[in-house]
Amino acid sequence: MAILYRRKVKDPATGVYVERGPYWLKFYRHGRAFYESTGTTNKKEAQRRLKLREWQLASGLNQGPQVDRTRFSDLVKGIQQDYLVNEHRSVRRLNDYLRHLTAHFGDVRVNTMTTGSIKAYIQKRQAQGAANGTINRELSCLKRMFRLAAQDTPPKVAQIPHTPMLEEHNVRSGFFTHEEFLAVRGALPDYAQVAVSIAYYTGMRIGEILGLQWSQVDLVEGKISLTPLQTKTETPRVVYMVPDLNRVLVEAKRRMDATHSGCPWVCQRDGKRVQEMKKSWRKACRRLGLEGRLIHDFRRTAVRNMVRAGVPEVVAMAISGHRTRSVFDRYNIVDEADLKGAAKQLKEHFDREKVTLLVTLAELEGVRCRGDDVQVVEEQKEKLVPPTRIERATRGLGNRLHNPTPAYSNSLRPSPADFPSVLWTLFSS
Repeated sequence: MAILYRRKVKDPATGVYVERGPYWLKFYRHGRAFYESTGTTNKKEAQRRLKLREWQLASGLNQGPQVDRTRFSDLVKGIQQDYLVNEHRSVRRLNDYLRHLTAHFGDVRVNTMTTGSIKAYIQKRQAQGAANGTINRELSCLKRMFRLAAQDTPPKVAQIPHTPMLEEHNVRSGFFTHEEFLAVRGALPDYAQVAVSIAYYTGMRIGEILGLQWSQVDLVEGKISLTPLQTKTETPRVVYMVPDLNRVLVEAKRRMDATHSGCPWVCQRDGKRVQEMKKSWRKACRRLGLEGRLIHDFRRTAVRNMVRAGVPEVVAMAISGHRTRSVFDRYNIVDEADLKGAAKQLKEHFDREKVTLLVTLAELEGVRCRGDDVQVVEEQKEKLVPPTRIERATRGLGNRLHNPTPAYSNSLRPSPADFPSVLWTLFSS
């Protein structure tokens, strides 16, 4: 139960305690007393807020005064703690998002953050030249921060403001042909050739490739095993290698044993693990006129090659590590060569349908005829129709309506010999 009151102050002139300031609420939650100012000296408005607080206490929806004290820095601490507890590997990317968000929102109180302030942040980032996809990732981080604060006990936020998302038109669709792959691999240094070969033939992510150790590679059976901690979806995978990839890894193993024996990393440089290869990649693409291409394009290339080689899509998803079908379909790129192939297949289908059939009417009826009784049937627009004037034209329903009683000519009138005597009597009468 909540209590409404005003604080009393002693008047120095009269010595009498008088009520001053706004009305206050006093209520208990889990046996603890809480005091909350209504912010108004109007008694009716204070009573309305008192009833609202009593209803919230009775229904368990009371947020408590800590909601008004929550600041943006508290949300930052919450999501950082969540990443630390769940051991998320994208901490560096999270710090990039928080750097831009903190620079705009500072340490404001969370209850003052509205959809309008979020839209102002979007406009600021667009003015700075950030892409819509980058802004959406930052907004997703902000939404996650609010959800974590709302899930706390007691909750740190009273409500989550609506966060508008932007349309993304920069979805990449690049891939490599086999000739481009061979050219890029030849332009890269030795330590990078191993990584791009694995990426092209298996579709593995570059992070998974750079973390491979020789203990996960079986050169005899020709397979690569990935642990759950190495994959993005946290599921183990086994990828079998094609002969060319097996040859590359056998040669890389031989060279490493000759120079840096005992190095556990598949992608190594001077006996140390390769952390990244962006500089050498950009240099090789610039030399070949393939600027703007990404190493991640090999992942799309591998998916595309597997589908066109006839590998079932379920198996291709298991090899590439795609969990959802929508993402897999986005990686299955279609180019002009595929469209030309589809047109060629359609033409061959129509050619098979346009076959002229020479049959006879009797053969259509299932009766075998002699050669002198053959009547050719013409094919017109996918329907077999006999030549014209094979059977006599009918007079139609219109003539029959005007002449309900059939009129027989002398040549068509039947004779008594055509019927028995009884029937002929009935017919002639």
